[in-house]
Amino acid sequence: LQFPSGGMPWKDHLYTLEKEMGVETLIKFVLYTDQGGMWRIQAVTQEGTAFTNRLSLPEAWRGLRNAELCAAVGIEGCTFVHNAGFIGGHKTLEGAKTMVQKALELA
Repeated sequence: LQFPSGGMPWKDHLYTLEKEMGVETLIKFVLYTDQGGMWRIQAVTQEGTAFTNRLSLPEAWRGLRNAELCAAVGIEGCTFVHNAGFIGGHKTLEGAKTMVQKALELA
């Protein structure tokens, strides 16, 4: 799921839409830009939890930044993945989408 910008509450709306629309394969990640224009990849939490993700970013990427993360992911433009794996970043939308695809493949 992609939003044009962050800074808005989306989780409750997402959970409601998934239920109302009968979505069987639940959304794992949301993409949006931060205030600096970087694309963020945020893991969707399990409904009713604050810190349990449906799927976190891969453990091998966690805590890495820039060149080290790019080498681990296999693409250029990666900026960071948080130590807990709930959020990461890339310089471009296409790169963020590629990171999500690779994360889903590794799951």
